[in-house]
Amino acid sequence: MTEQSTIPDQAAREAAATTFDRNVVVIAGAGTGKTTLLVNRLLYLLMRRADPLDLSRIVALTFTNKAATEMKLRLRERLRSLVSLEGRDNPATGSGTVSIADLRLRFGWTTDEIVARAEAALRDIEKAQIGTLHSFAAHLLRLYPIEAGVSPTFQTDEDGSRFEEHFTAEWELWLDRELGLSGSDHGRWRLLLAAFSLEDLRQLAYSLHSDLIDLDGLRAQITENGLNQVLRDWFAERKAQAARLLARYDGPKRRKIESMLATIVDLFDLLLDDGLDGIHALPPDSHELLAKELGKAPNGWAEEDFEEAESLQRIANRLLKVDQGLLGQLLEVLAPFIRAVRKSFLDTGWLTFDGLVGKARSLLRDYPMIREQLKRDYRALLVDEFQDTDPVQYEIVLYLAERLGEQSTSWRTIELESGKLFIVGDPKQSIYAFRRADIEAFDHVVERLEQGGALRCELATNFRSHVQVLDLVNGVFNRLLVAQPSVQPPNVPLTVQPNRSSQFRDTGVELRLVQSEEEGDLDSAAATRVEAEHLASMISRWLTPTEPGGEAAVAGTRLRPGHIALLFRKLTQAEEYLEALRRHDIQYIIDGEKHFYRRQEVIDLVNILRCIENPHDRIALVGVLRSPIGGLPDSALVSLQEARAWDYREPGRLSTWTSPHVEPLRRLYAVLARLHEAAPRCPLPQVMDLVFQQLPLLELAAASIHGEQAVANLLKIRQMAADLADRPALTLNGFVELMLERLREQPDEAESALSEDTLDAVRVLTIHKAKGLEFPLVILAGLHHGDGAGRGPARPQIWHDWSTGTQGLDFGGLCTAGAVLVAEKARIREQAERRRLFYVGMTRARESLVLSGALPKRRVRGALLDLLAQAAGAEFNGIGEGGLSVGGVGLRHTILKGEDRFPSRERPQPTMLEENTVDQALCDRWVQRDRVWEEHRSQSLIISPSDFIRKPAPLPFSTIEPRQGRGSTSGTAIGTIVHRILQYWDFTADAERQVAAISSASLAIEEQESTTRQAIVADVQALLHTFIQSPAYARLRQATVIGREMPFLIPWHDGRQILEGAIDILYRIEGKLWIADYKTDMIPLDQVTARADLYREQARLYREAVTQSLGEPVAGFEFIFLRLGVTVPV
Repeated sequence: MTEQSTIPDQAAREAAATTFDRNVVVIAGAGTGKTTLLVNRLLYLLMRRADPLDLSRIVALTFTNKAATEMKLRLRERLRSLVSLEGRDNPATGSGTVSIADLRLRFGWTTDEIVARAEAALRDIEKAQIGTLHSFAAHLLRLYPIEAGVSPTFQTDEDGSRFEEHFTAEWELWLDRELGLSGSDHGRWRLLLAAFSLEDLRQLAYSLHSDLIDLDGLRAQITENGLNQVLRDWFAERKAQAARLLARYDGPKRRKIESMLATIVDLFDLLLDDGLDGIHALPPDSHELLAKELGKAPNGWAEEDFEEAESLQRIANRLLKVDQGLLGQLLEVLAPFIRAVRKSFLDTGWLTFDGLVGKARSLLRDYPMIREQLKRDYRALLVDEFQDTDPVQYEIVLYLAERLGEQSTSWRTIELESGKLFIVGDPKQSIYAFRRADIEAFDHVVERLEQGGALRCELATNFRSHVQVLDLVNGVFNRLLVAQPSVQPPNVPLTVQPNRSSQFRDTGVELRLVQSEEEGDLDSAAATRVEAEHLASMISRWLTPTEPGGEAAVAGTRLRPGHIALLFRKLTQAEEYLEALRRHDIQYIIDGEKHFYRRQEVIDLVNILRCIENPHDRIALVGVLRSPIGGLPDSALVSLQEARAWDYREPGRLSTWTSPHVEPLRRLYAVLARLHEAAPRCPLPQVMDLVFQQLPLLELAAASIHGEQAVANLLKIRQMAADLADRPALTLNGFVELMLERLREQPDEAESALSEDTLDAVRVLTIHKAKGLEFPLVILAGLHHGDGAGRGPARPQIWHDWSTGTQGLDFGGLCTAGAVLVAEKARIREQAERRRLFYVGMTRARESLVLSGALPKRRVRGALLDLLAQAAGAEFNGIGEGGLSVGGVGLRHTILKGEDRFPSRERPQPTMLEENTVDQALCDRWVQRDRVWEEHRSQSLIISPSDFIRKPAPLPFSTIEPRQGRGSTSGTAIGTIVHRILQYWDFTADAERQVAAISSASLAIEEQESTTRQAIVADVQALLHTFIQSPAYARLRQATVIGREMPFLIPWHDGRQILEGAIDILYRIEGKLWIADYKTDMIPLDQVTARADLYREQARLYREAVTQSLGEPVAGFEFIFLRLGVTVPV
């Protein structure tokens, strides 16, 4: 690797990349260049002297498709650099990448040997297993579909919509059987329905559908009579904790908190002595005491001890809700249905995302011989973002990293092979608990690796951020990230890259807080609106050089919208900020906004579809009439009601309506009536097209404040209709019902993306989405917001703690004993993860970081602003403008005063042009643009080599005698038949026997007259007889055929077109590539050379396609004129 002696952790990087006799664990902090390290590791595995690996024997797994693509692109670039002439003479570049000089020195290869291995890797790179773990799991299942129990052609249900439809249909059928006359368990159903609604039961069944949920294990734990050892030990520790607090703070006169602790100790005693039945012996007054709010910490209580007491109270209250008897019966009823719906969905040829991972894990666990073969096939495993990988994916990795010859039946007893596993992760950036990432499992696997002799390397040199940003990050998180086993890793301070320079003038970190002009006057929502307006105004000034303060952040580089990222904890908090950006005409790209079904243009379109489908839907009609399409004020709607003119199919009723809106409404009614008549006869996408053609929805959307985004959202609805059109049972009525359900439930759905990431616009995304990305200027907005937890009805929760194997269920206000343990562990981890989320957000900034929030009159618990205050050791309410110190590092601090005034949404009127002003230069440019556009439009996107063939001159009428009995069958048809026969011709078999076997049936000739069919067969046989007696046929008998009718696609015309064709036969003679093209032209022998000359361009294109595709020169090309048995090389 290129020498970088000035990097403090260079030795750790070198050891990580080049250690092959031990497994390697790399703890890579934010911005420390882990992708470069992974690519270097891949290159060294390919080039090492001892046991170099082919790329096909390496598995590199990433967390996202984007990360996999980046890794593959970087590897391809490095391999191409090694192959290129420039790369061969390139010395160290100073970038930390691998060079030929480094490989020669390290492994003793010659340059030619290195280039040969690099070229081989380049050929295999598209076949390499570099991707997400889900894609790798799919690969394993396709290798062994029978053993895995899946269809070889299975498809993945990426968004879950297929399974949701399947589940709904199966649920209704199952309920009909269970609750109908043929049901055999009505008694238990009465018991369950007395406690839960059918909708609650449906939600629980749906929550249990994941293939990663062990139904048998969950049922076994729920139906246990007593506490297992894991639960007993955990509750005993909680009892000891309560007893210690009580002993520390108890006194002669107990306060509420001490009385509650005594009750908790009694409750745990009953549980540990008598099991779950003992809970019911707790007196009613103790129940009441445990339910009381503790309020603030009493005098004399340390804050940490008070939080422990709150935690114990929470555990005790959850314990009182344990009812394993009822939940066990519920699971007994639902389990058969859940197994059946999993299997029936699998039988349809579909797999869920969880199913991919679950089936792959089961395949490796339950089939030791397959696992052994895969262990031999894949000799190196590289795993990126290991801290975000869930425990089931850990099992897959551990099974593949098992020592050869060992066949453990459980991941807990696996012996790992030395030198095979290379993992990169950073527990400080573990923020995906909602996707089952488990930091305790991460610590467990890393500990096992280190106990087995793995090398641990820590990277702390940050190549991303300015020193002022890193200083504050280190100061904040030295205080916030306090080591706690299996919960929180310690902070590892980041070191700035030596000699780092910056083009930005105002680098560093600034805290901007919004406060009411009258102290404490803003609530949280109002504070958010004021903050959003301040931020949008600030960004607008930055991006406008003529404004005061414009370009204040930059010196040598002009600040562009694409330099700025606006990050949020959740995008549900971003709506006010987006409105402010729109008001200030700031272009932005949002990644994953969840407000799609709340957009007015979407609601209006759904109302129109409702009206078209059902003329009696008056609510939908009122929505349409009040929308921009109808444009009626409420007073007009009242008078319309008085005229009883609500049915658009009866426009005559409008004759009695005296309103200035009558004529526009009459025209709208006529359009709705036409659409109502046409819709039942059209496919769903065509209905959408008719709506857009006959109503100015797209035009009105384009003219709205949301502009192009509103248009894109409407077109997304059209695309949804097209995607669902393959469902035969989904009519317009079904689509309307589906959209109504989504409007009610507001599922996660992003707005339609307007453009690629390359658009120069402000990026708006969550901290989770920003992970792995970096931006020159990052604004962490809305720091005063909480996490939004606890909103909405409680959903069923299935718990699983991988480290202990404990499972649990929360449902309908009841829970299991296992759920008490796992939920409490999850709560503690969630609090710790909030700090790591803050860390990830702050480390996205390269040059400048703005921390933005508000100081509302009522603080929200769990806000990131509270964490910053904790790190600073001060409350922000009492601090004026100026400096603030966090961990010994200065932080610029600005208090902004503002009022919650509703901003104007009106756009400025465009400047009116003078009537006679004509810009001739502009007109000329438009004419030129139109001419270029027409030229491009006239070009076909896909072209064929046959388009380049010159047309032959017509032959004299008497030159060729037509064959008698041919009827109307053309020479083109004969040519097509012969080409199809030769595609499957066996040049090594008896040729005469193959010709004799040709019949009208084998040719699938559809002509009715037998004489015509016989004439075609005779013509084909005569043509082939001539061919098999020719030198060309003898030559092909000696050749190695590589392919026939081989399709190809290559870019053409500087990438503006695609050249598409099919090569008749590609073969190899004496190790050289040859191409042949069959011709069935009816021409005299003396015109063969001239005719071949007409095809010369086609030959050139075929040669170019083969050379581009195979990377190998073509020795020759020949046309074989089958009717004459003549070959013409070109």
